[in-house]
Amino acid sequence: MRMRHFYFKVSLFGLLLLFCILFGVSLANTGVERIQGPLTPSSKDAQEAIAKVKVTALAAETTPAPAKAEVKAKEAKAPSKNEKETKDEPVADHDNALNHVGNKLGDLLQIAAHHGIKLFVSLFDAVLGKG
Repeated sequence: MRMRHFYFKVSLFGLLLLFCILFGVSLANTGVERIQGPLTPSSKDAQEAIAKVKVTALAAETTPAPAKAEVKAKEAKAPSKNEKETKDEPVADHDNALNHVGNKLGDLLQIAAHHGIKLFVSLFDAVLGKG
């Protein structure tokens, strides 16, 4: 009787752990899709992208040779985008109030996560018993 009770607790713990892992993966996948868009393009999207590439390649082939040389020369003379961005970027030499609040909020979340994990572990320790 006592072994059956132990196996029931272990299987319940395993199922709960599996659910937590799968739920975390699902949340991470949803967050990535929200930020970067869908990870796998649908067949319609893929066909549209291929059609755009073909149109661009066809337009490049029909451009006369002197025009291509002129475009390449203009690109070589123009400063690159990275050079422009580095000249105009402001440099923060002091810590403003918003950064301070963000740092304190990050510290608070880190402490809350630490104590939450300790509570979660102690809960499973109480359910499975010590020893």
